[in-house]
Order: sequence, then structure tokens, then C-alpha cells
Amino acid sequence: MLSFDKGPSAHEWARSANVATPIKWGDLEKQIISERLTPSGDDGGPNWTLGVLMVAMMMALGAFLLAPALAAGLVAWATTTEDASTQDDLTLIATFLFIISIVVSATWLSMWWQTRSRSMIAIVSGLVATVSVVVTFVVGKSYDGDLPGDWLEWSALVAGVLGLALTILQFVSKSEHRAGVPKSDRAQRRYSAAREEVLDVLSERGIVELTADQRHRMQRMRVGTWHKFDAQGRV
Repeated sequence: MLSFDKGPSAHEWARSANVATPIKWGDLEKQIISERLTPSGDDGGPNWTLGVLMVAMMMALGAFLLAPALAAGLVAWATTTEDASTQDDLTLIATFLFIISIVVSATWLSMWWQTRSRSMIAIVSGLVATVSVVVTFVVGKSYDGDLPGDWLEWSALVAGVLGLALTILQFVSKSEHRAGVPKSDRAQRRYSAAREEVLDVLSERGIVELTADQRHRMQRMRVGTWHKFDAQGRV
């Protein structure tokens, strides 16, 4: 489960690698991936604990993505009951779910600002939020009475605006997928750790000189996106 072929040690490879300067970050990253470099502590074997954690994370991610859809469903439910207490509870939960949607969309937008790349999960998240908010307002406007909850309409509106912005920005951005780039979270973590070890050793050898802020920016980039530093001409 979640096993990989063990490649050369990232630390040992970086100690003897002939790296041309100025460094082409995209080429260096490609080499790290093509060599299947292994970071310290990763023997390439099965990691059952990580597998369980990944399943839990995927379930949590699914819940976050579906939060606005569930909120729309609760609003629709609230319009079918005349019990004031039930309506209060349903609209309160719906408001909370829309706030979760706002946080999720804001997080995706922050990630987009860093990478300027397209993510299919982000597109789905934006579309779900946008459609759910439209449904919420259609249901709310068609309801003869007034739903309780002063923050419901505002939270839904903000969630819809952010969801629409996220969807548009994702569609106009370039896909982050490139040939040879690992897509699984496990592979991303492996090669991200290998990149860090390579940078540590190259820094010790005096081949690269990076500030703390530059290292932080490089750490945050997904594996397969370092080529953007070359296009920008800086880290």
C-alpha cells in the first residue's frame, strides 16, 4: 500500500551531482524525479499509517467540498417546515456550512495566487459552491415566508462570489500537469522532501545561495512547478 521503488539517496546524489550554474530549477526538479531520489527516512516500502491518514484526509476534503451543497439542501428543508425552532437550527447550520465554503475557496485562491496553475479539485470546489449558492437563492426567493438567520444571506453571497471567482481563475489558468510530474499526494510528499534535501546539500556545497524567504517559496511550490522560477527569472 502506497509503496514506491526505492531510488538513490537524495542526500548522496546531491553530494556528487554535477550541477551547472546558474541553476535551471525546472531541470533540477526533473532530474530529482527522473532519478527517483529517495529522502531520508523513506525506504520506499508500504506505509499503512500514511494510507489511513490519506483516506481520512480525502473524506475530510470531500466533506469540505460538499459543504455548500449540504447548506443548500438545509435551506430547502427549512422552507418545507413551519416550525420556527427547526428553521432556526437548519439556517444556523447552513450559515456555518457556507462559512466553511468561504474558508475553502479562500484557501484555494491563496494557493492559486502562489502557483497560477489549474487544479481539477479547485474547479470542482468552485463549481459546487457557485451552483449551491444559486440554488439557495432560487429556493429562498421562491419561499413565501422569511427564513430566520441574519447571516445566512450574506454568508451565501460571499461563498458564491468566491466560488465563482475561483472557478473563473482556474479555467483561465494553465494546467499544472506536465509529463513526468507525480500526481499522487504520496509521490508529491516524497519528491518534495527529496527536493529539500538536495537544496540543503547544494547550499552546503556553495552551489546555491537562497534566503529564508526564497526557501519558503520553493517549499510551498508543488512538485513539477519549479520551472516557473526559470520563467520569472528569480525565486
